[in-house]
Amino acid sequence: MISSRSLSMPIVFLMLISALVSTGCMKDSYIEDKEEIPEPVMEINEFGVNLRVLTNNHFVAPGYDTDFILVVENLGFQSDTYNISVESKDDEIVSVIIEEGYEQIEVFGEDVIPFIVNVNLTPYYSPDNLEGEFSTVLKASSHNSNITSEVTLNINTNGTFGIITQTGDSVSVHYVGILATNGQFFDSSMEEIWDNYPHRRMGVTDAYKHIDPLSASYIGCFYNSTNDGVIFSYVAPDLSSGQAGLETGMEVISINDQEVQNRDDYFDIVNLTFANQTINVTVVNSTTSELEIYHVNLSDMGAFYSEYYPPYYYSWMDGKGFMGINVEDKQELSSEYCLGSRQMIVGFDNKMVGMFEGQTSSIRIPAEDAYGEYGSSDLAGHDLIFEIEMLKITSRTTIIEEPTDNETQDYNMTVTEVVDGDTFYLGNGDKIRMLGINTPESGRPYAEEATDFLTDMILGKEVTLANDSKNGDSDSYGRLLAHVYVDGTFVNYELIKAGYAFWYPYTSGTDFDTEYEEAQDYASNNKAGLWTESSYNLTIDYIEYNPDGDEAQGEYVVLTNHENYNVTMIGWYLQDEAAQTAYEFNFTISNNTSIRIYTGSGTDNSTTLFWGWHQGIWNNSGDFAILQDENGYMVDSYRYD
Repeated sequence: MISSRSLSMPIVFLMLISALVSTGCMKDSYIEDKEEIPEPVMEINEFGVNLRVLTNNHFVAPGYDTDFILVVENLGFQSDTYNISVESKDDEIVSVIIEEGYEQIEVFGEDVIPFIVNVNLTPYYSPDNLEGEFSTVLKASSHNSNITSEVTLNINTNGTFGIITQTGDSVSVHYVGILATNGQFFDSSMEEIWDNYPHRRMGVTDAYKHIDPLSASYIGCFYNSTNDGVIFSYVAPDLSSGQAGLETGMEVISINDQEVQNRDDYFDIVNLTFANQTINVTVVNSTTSELEIYHVNLSDMGAFYSEYYPPYYYSWMDGKGFMGINVEDKQELSSEYCLGSRQMIVGFDNKMVGMFEGQTSSIRIPAEDAYGEYGSSDLAGHDLIFEIEMLKITSRTTIIEEPTDNETQDYNMTVTEVVDGDTFYLGNGDKIRMLGINTPESGRPYAEEATDFLTDMILGKEVTLANDSKNGDSDSYGRLLAHVYVDGTFVNYELIKAGYAFWYPYTSGTDFDTEYEEAQDYASNNKAGLWTESSYNLTIDYIEYNPDGDEAQGEYVVLTNHENYNVTMIGWYLQDEAAQTAYEFNFTISNNTSIRIYTGSGTDNSTTLFWGWHQGIWNNSGDFAILQDENGYMVDSYRYD
């Protein structure tokens, strides 16, 4: 049998070329052999060592860890071996772990070797007492002399990490990349590395300095073979398969009644065919999805290569069947959270999954998981070390699943009446108030649109109600409180995402605040519905929500008109998150002027207005202020916690 490898010879117009993705963190254009950084002139001794850290003063949340990249530099011209040890650490540091295999390092004269150190912090201490600053000291000791060098790794713990990343997230990071063999820096978005780290690779000059964060999409996502079919990725129209009517995009089911589940199956079958043999190819038509059988009279592989690609011709090809087709396995993304495939090299990408916002981690990446052991990239064949600082998650795929029976109340009934955008009746007479959202009250901008949107989704349909662990089953008005599903669709979420409701977390929060906040971010970013952007340049600058004395008389909101003209605010609304009351303006604000709107009663003037409400409006535990113009467009919003 002839192997499939022997049939996959380079064919210029048939082969698909796969390449590793180059990203902003690793551009070959940074390497220019014509430029050299002059080495400082210094006296070189026989022995010497310098232990230093790539970046220091890492932020670490209590109970978590961080990675430091250290480099041990042989300052002498003789080779030497150095013991790396932990000299001291604060009690709050649980462990200091030197990368396996680097507790003892041999370094050639005037060379540099990098390694990684992991520092883990205890959760059991009071940052208020110790100012949240801890350190550990590491030492490099020469075998051939009494020379040593020490470095202090500093940790700051004033704060907490953010959300942990997961497969499918898009993130923003800072990074630095160095060669694992000699510590030479080849790319970074960290300004301190450009300014302070001396070991640059030849050609990496300040001309290429950049300090903007790197954006990475769909981390941890990749395509897997489904092992249930093969697709024609290219069909040569003037060769046997094309002449038989086969087309690019068709799925192969079988050849001569032999099932084809993957590329190996395909090549195993075709390798046994001969020139001028007629084979039956069963495919799924990409347009009609119906099974079709094509009869292909095979060409002669040897004749084809000897005529068109003589450098790739071998005598064993003579008389072998040749279809003139490229195939690829059917593929699917590795996770339901993936909307696309990763953009970074494999090792770098994998490390970002499972990091917390604010955390710094490091990784040693073998060449095969970086730019490959061979290839055209200037970094091909090199093991790399990266330090990654996770700044934030910029987007996340959310999959809303209908809750199981034990999470729901037994109110799965038909909706008989929609009262407004967040309230409706069931056939059994129960009145439902949807949790976690707030739609405009009747008569206010977008109230009608919110009601219509909800009506289209649920009226006349059976819904599923899910209660909430952080809130009661009903409110003081006797309405049942629920997260609502219809036909598997999360109704509360969709109302917020469409811009017809605001996320309303209540004082206690809800079980779905993460999802609701994400939906509101989507609506805000896309300026949907209530988030349609007004053309007026007015801002909410401050809210005094916790005054001394009477709340109604002491609370106020500061608004500023940044326009160079007076703005008539008739029909404008200012409201809080609960939206039980709203202040309707009948006022003209002067250009470039700030005004105060007090919650209580008083006499209006050109810079002071009074809401006329009998009690405090702005919650001390956090609230959300919204300013809308006469069309209901969003002028500004202001959230405090």
